[in-house]
Amino acid sequence: MTAPPPESPDAPDLSSATELRFADLPAVERGSSLGAEWWIAWGHLKSKKSEAFLSVVTVLSIIGVMAGVALLNCVIAVMTGFEIDLRDKILGANAHVVVFRYGGTFPEPAEALAEVEAVPGVTAASPFVYSELMIKSDRTSTGIIVKGVDPVRTGPVTHVMGDLVEGYDAELSRFVAFTPDDDAGRQAFMGNMERDFPALGMSREAVPTDMERALPGMIIGTELRDQLGVRVGDDVQLINPLGGGAGPMGMPTPSVRTVRVAGIFDSGMYEYDTKWTYLSNAMAQDFLKLGDAVTGLEVRVDDIDDVDRITAAIDERLQYPYYARHWKNLNAKLFAALQLEKWVMGLLLNMIVVNAGLLIITTLFMLVITKGREIAILKAMGASNGAINRIFMMEGSVIGLAGTVAGTILGLAGCAFLDGYQYPLETDVYYLDTLPVVVEPATVVTIAVSA
Repeated sequence: MTAPPPESPDAPDLSSATELRFADLPAVERGSSLGAEWWIAWGHLKSKKSEAFLSVVTVLSIIGVMAGVALLNCVIAVMTGFEIDLRDKILGANAHVVVFRYGGTFPEPAEALAEVEAVPGVTAASPFVYSELMIKSDRTSTGIIVKGVDPVRTGPVTHVMGDLVEGYDAELSRFVAFTPDDDAGRQAFMGNMERDFPALGMSREAVPTDMERALPGMIIGTELRDQLGVRVGDDVQLINPLGGGAGPMGMPTPSVRTVRVAGIFDSGMYEYDTKWTYLSNAMAQDFLKLGDAVTGLEVRVDDIDDVDRITAAIDERLQYPYYARHWKNLNAKLFAALQLEKWVMGLLLNMIVVNAGLLIITTLFMLVITKGREIAILKAMGASNGAINRIFMMEGSVIGLAGTVAGTILGLAGCAFLDGYQYPLETDVYYLDTLPVVVEPATVVTIAVSA
């Protein structure tokens, strides 16, 4: 038997050492590896000379996402502006809710008007007369829509009074151009709608003589004024093709009434400015031989998005033969088409973001191939499959996030530029004169999240 080696004089004495019991040691809590994964992912994204191609592809991926997000924000903001501007102009010339009667006109509108005004949510109501007639000047003639309005009640219901740009000033006894803030002058003019207007031109300030007879006044749009070649104070003929009754041969004959252009309005919408005209209800009723009857009631509500409830309340209060239609019903197809156009345009432009996403996926595939050795080392060190996946997901997310943030900032800057520049449009083609831009925060967030 071999004798044990002699103990070194410097060796420690272990006879009195405490025995180590690993089972008694506290458990070591498993820590998160996200910090290490992020460190590795960020290292992959840094530019290296040996991986210059991957860096270029990464930059192109960011630019692709940025361009898609910026274009989406600008285009959707412009289309939203068109939709809102169109809605405001339609609701400016028309009421939020219109009440009609089955079988024709309202024989006694006062009672129905009181019932409508008592409905919760209704802020104002006014009777109106509606008909399609013809108008003739010394230059030409054309078909128009004639709307009779209550001079006092129509102000709070529609924007007719706010759209006036020229009219008769009773204090100055002449026709004047209204300034944008001359609400008092517009209100005074509307209050005088039922009077006859003297034959005074814009440049004539003399009191009319007895030979210059006064005539009922009519309000026409700026485009119709240019088409007829008239100005405020000029006379035009209002023609009702079937208003003269039966002629000698039993054929209907027209009735003609000479009226004076007493005011000019500018709604900003070409179709209204070329076709719509306004008379007082009394004048329209007399010319159309309606007596005291009106075509219907126009109603303004306090919340345009709550018109469904208010319309139902009006129907319940008035009962048959009356019925109410709101602006969503009357223009349903138009706004549905605008909404569909906006969604289709958004989906088409979103293809740019999709293509950028495919470029990001291609970048990550190439990155996985080039980092095969590093992945093997991480697996040997105990990294799980989920950890490896998270590393490359972080890299793709950083590229997408950088492109989204940069695209959102660029898109909002582009919207601000377009809004400030006020890009002009041809009014003969479009219904407004400048490019509208409306940025909705919810839309911006939706685009960013989808990207």
